[in-house]
Amino acid sequence: MDDETMTQTTQEIAIHAARLCQAIARIGYEPQTALLDIVDNAVTANASAIFISLYLALGRTLKNRNSVAMYQVVDNGSGMTNDEIVDAFAFGANGNYRPHSLSKYGMGLKSAGLSLGTRIHIVSKKNGVLSQRHTFDIDLVEKRNRFIITSSELTPEASAQYTKLLPGESGTVVEIDGCAKINHQSPSTTVRKLEEEMGVIYAKFISDSNSPVKIGIRVCAGDDAPFKGIAPLDILFPNGPTAYKTWDPETYDFVSPYLLLDEPWNPDLADGKTTSPIRLTVVAFPQDALGKMNSPLPPADREMVKRYEVSRKNAGFFIYRNERLIRWGDSLGILSKDEFNIRIRMDLTEEHDDVLHVDVTKQRFEIDDELLGRLKRILDDPRSTAKCIMKKCHELLKMPSGREGEKFTELSANVAEDDPEEMARGTPPDEVLKRQQAQAKESDEAKAEKGISGEDSSAKLGEPAFAKIRYTDQVDYQRFWTPYRDAKEGVFVCVNTAHPFYTEFMKGLADNAPERVLLETLIFAAAVAEINTIGNLYHVEIGAIKAVFDRFHRNYGTYLANFTSENINLLQE
Repeated sequence: MDDETMTQTTQEIAIHAARLCQAIARIGYEPQTALLDIVDNAVTANASAIFISLYLALGRTLKNRNSVAMYQVVDNGSGMTNDEIVDAFAFGANGNYRPHSLSKYGMGLKSAGLSLGTRIHIVSKKNGVLSQRHTFDIDLVEKRNRFIITSSELTPEASAQYTKLLPGESGTVVEIDGCAKINHQSPSTTVRKLEEEMGVIYAKFISDSNSPVKIGIRVCAGDDAPFKGIAPLDILFPNGPTAYKTWDPETYDFVSPYLLLDEPWNPDLADGKTTSPIRLTVVAFPQDALGKMNSPLPPADREMVKRYEVSRKNAGFFIYRNERLIRWGDSLGILSKDEFNIRIRMDLTEEHDDVLHVDVTKQRFEIDDELLGRLKRILDDPRSTAKCIMKKCHELLKMPSGREGEKFTELSANVAEDDPEEMARGTPPDEVLKRQQAQAKESDEAKAEKGISGEDSSAKLGEPAFAKIRYTDQVDYQRFWTPYRDAKEGVFVCVNTAHPFYTEFMKGLADNAPERVLLETLIFAAAVAEINTIGNLYHVEIGAIKAVFDRFHRNYGTYLANFTSENINLLQE
């Protein structure tokens, strides 16, 4: 039946104000995302300074859950009159946002504020005039079952307080209390997440050369505290010491971020509609292990790789709406968990909200299956290249780099080499001292005759580090290693690089690989035991002791050589 032929009546539908407020408060905010929504309003109001304060409840600490008494956000934006504040409290307020605004549905203040506490207070200044204090109290809304706010004139004390907070011609103070009724994470978690993420979320605004936005955050426990400033950080690192480079497997430097794609994507909408292009920027980073202690890279390069913080948390799609990050590290169902060295930036505007179903919190969105399939095809080549970069990094980590023994020397620097039976006996007997002096002389002669170097190329300030493990072919063939005692530095070991066990099993290990360090530890431990036994067992003729160890080394070296010949392909299985 046609609507025009029907008799129609209209009737108003009841709105349960309190229940609606409760629903809005539970849209899905965490404390830090709720605060970011309020910061968005300040940025939209052209603020150049935004300060976030968390005031702790009496007797509570940063580590306690539900310990915030009040959240406060102060900005020096355009400010509001009393009427404009009342309008800002309206649900769906002021939908006529300027182009590229961070605001969306006019719900952020209410939904974010009510997720933090039960009362939202606003005092603003515009053209030098302070407003009244306006309060949205969910308990009062529930009592009256109506959407209402209360407005009150500022007392002289309150006027002085807000004038101090808003010293300029304009600005706004948003305060949220009644927080004890909301189940929240600890404020230390909230502050940590804000400090870690705000520099990325608002990077464009903080670093704007024409009108930069200053953002600070603090926690107050009964008294004022200094604000910690938020520094901008482009998660793609385009302007660092190792700026974007074009991928070339022959010249890969294992440090630089590599630009794999930078072009507009025109979503082809099935219903014939058009929308502005979405810019896609894809960057691949080196493997995070190259920034760790056992990396073969030089220290400065290791620190650079560490700065990228390559991880699964920081991989995937970083989706920006009007230059503000709304989604951090989403796989979109395209990237696997092993593709953690790739970051993809998508730049959206409010034009794409309907296409990608951006929700009221501006945190979630969806891409239709057809568009997702097209996006996946666009990213096929960059993803393949990112996997090649990861493979190259993995190969480097397994490859010797001429710094064998360095990691063991570093890790064992503070490990004692004492004979446990001699530690409590005080000054060694003269015979022991003579034997130790003889060992030191033997060490010096060996270094002179066989050209055994004791320097470590990674030493700092021009001082060569004493290498405890040294690789050389100047060792008797039947021995896998030979120990020495330096008069000043103590024991060091020469490992035979001509021995079959070294050439087949150790040579291919990365210089700082855990497997190599563990083998070096076992060798060095045996060497310390041999040196201490020869030096301290003075009541046994030294020739007899050396004869025993000579036989020990022949047995030891022969067994390893036989094992190697029988299992030469062991590492290839």
